[in-house]
Amino acid sequence: MSPRCERCDGTLVPVVYGMPVDDEPYRRHERREIYFTGSCMGGPEPWWCWSCERFADPEPRPPRTLTMAGYQLSLLDEMRRTVPEAVLEPPAPYDDPPAHLREEAGRWNALESQKIEDLAAILGEPVSGGPSRHRFALPLWPGFWLEHTTMDTEVGGYVLDRRFVRRSGEPLRSTDELRPWSVLLPEAQAFFGWEETRMPNAYWHAIPFQLDGRRMEAWFVHDLLQHVSETAEGGTA
Repeated sequence: MSPRCERCDGTLVPVVYGMPVDDEPYRRHERREIYFTGSCMGGPEPWWCWSCERFADPEPRPPRTLTMAGYQLSLLDEMRRTVPEAVLEPPAPYDDPPAHLREEAGRWNALESQKIEDLAAILGEPVSGGPSRHRFALPLWPGFWLEHTTMDTEVGGYVLDRRFVRRSGEPLRSTDELRPWSVLLPEAQAFFGWEETRMPNAYWHAIPFQLDGRRMEAWFVHDLLQHVSETAEGGTA
């Protein structure tokens, strides 16, 4: 069933590369019988209502039955997929999640073009981390905020990326503190003098470095350390 516009109940069409995709209205637009009056927004891109000639959101938005527990598990699943060797075991029930929680985490992972207002309805109102930056406190990571960067549009703020930032505690002060879930990538860069990675906006990084003459590799997901290991060949940033 096609999504409907919340303003006029008209059928919505997806937006691709800034242009509504729908065969007949698009051809009418090309013939200049009707006009697309929006502007190219870049990704993520919402929907378009030809009746209103405005960007629009499909209704309903993601269900409010989703929970913070499911969101946390979806993050853990992402970390495990990226760094299968990670040794840190989360507390119950995340160490052996029940079926309903696994199902919910899958629903979180399947959501596309999340809006910050959808997250706030479930995770609680965020605190501001600056322009278009919204920080949520999650119980599994009490020493950190999970900060979401958004792109603001006329139909709300869409989440572009997310990263952990320190909420409490001290940055890395010695190599003994290089433990999973304890160190942020910018802190390790400052401590070891690592150069900026080639893709700073990537959601994961594998950083090779040397420690006491040994070749090591540190893995970060959303800028939070997940795993440190010794390697014979080193890694890639």
